[in-house]
Amino acid sequence: MMKFIASNLDAAKKKASRALGEKMTVVSVRELPSGDVEVTASDRPAPAAPEPAKKANFAGAARDAVDEGPFKMGAGARLNETIETKFSADALSKLSSSLTGGKAKRSLDMSDATVRAMAEILVPHGVGQNLLNALIEGARTSQIDEDLYRLRTGFEAAFTFSPLLLAPSSPIMLVGPTGAGKTSSGAKLAAAAQANGARAFMITADVGRAGAVDQIRAYGEALRAEYFIAESPLDVQRILKSHRPTGAVIFDTPGVSPYDSGDVAALRSYRDAANAEPVLVLPASGDAEEYVDWAHAFKEIGVKRCILTKFDATKRVGAGLRAAFEGDLALAHFSETAFISEGLLDASPDFLSRRLIAGRPGKIG
Repeated sequence: MMKFIASNLDAAKKKASRALGEKMTVVSVRELPSGDVEVTASDRPAPAAPEPAKKANFAGAARDAVDEGPFKMGAGARLNETIETKFSADALSKLSSSLTGGKAKRSLDMSDATVRAMAEILVPHGVGQNLLNALIEGARTSQIDEDLYRLRTGFEAAFTFSPLLLAPSSPIMLVGPTGAGKTSSGAKLAAAAQANGARAFMITADVGRAGAVDQIRAYGEALRAEYFIAESPLDVQRILKSHRPTGAVIFDTPGVSPYDSGDVAALRSYRDAANAEPVLVLPASGDAEEYVDWAHAFKEIGVKRCILTKFDATKRVGAGLRAAFEGDLALAHFSETAFISEGLLDASPDFLSRRLIAGRPGKIG
């Protein structure tokens, strides 16, 4: 079952129908203290609860006359388009100066034993020259002459580690490319909150992706967490205002292009509506240059931390690390399992050093 909130009954039922399809069945209808209407619906066979007698449009006429400003549906109209079709060469060229600047590159002295040992571990992972230099400089300060300790010291020097602290006053908004693992990361954060004795409150705006509604429903029911569908920033405001969550608030957004002005405007509106911190979710492995572009671009909407996922699906994990480093993003969490119950790991230099040594590309066993 899923919950939908709107200014009147008909609008809430239409949202449910769009999300659940022709098999949508209304399970219950509730008028909220805010004046909005909450419909609980399912696409599974179930007797529909009787609808309450209509009241004077639930003040719908007055609400419909309000100018929603940046929360109009048009602001996010492109959020459901496929991101692969929207990258612009012009937009990328405008970012080129910022993406190529920053920390200067230096050649490595391979006659140095520390440099050679670190390069043998790091280069196959594709960490890039800038991060490689930073890690080697940090490794030189290790007080223990051993690869694991040198790597850990290097990661401590190169990155800031800042796990998320979930609280109702600090909603988290997950952003990033399609397929990065935003929805599963949100479910893992919800599971972690509940394991610590807090309630989890999940919102998703990812309603256009095939299977997204089924996925959030499955996670919500498995976790026994409250979960809601939001089709616009105004929906997010209504949900938070009506329910006043007392636990962790986790907001999942669709994969968008940070180079599309409409998508960026919509994400800003969602961020402001939820008063949330945007957190970038990236796979550990992939197109490193692309990931660096994403890290720089998403900083424009306030991203300061990132979650790196799919450590279990690859040996080479340098792309996500390079993006975080060159984008000056703190590392919040890592995911190395598909199982929601096992949650996210707090980002740490100890995990990274062990992971890169254990998962050396080209090594067997």
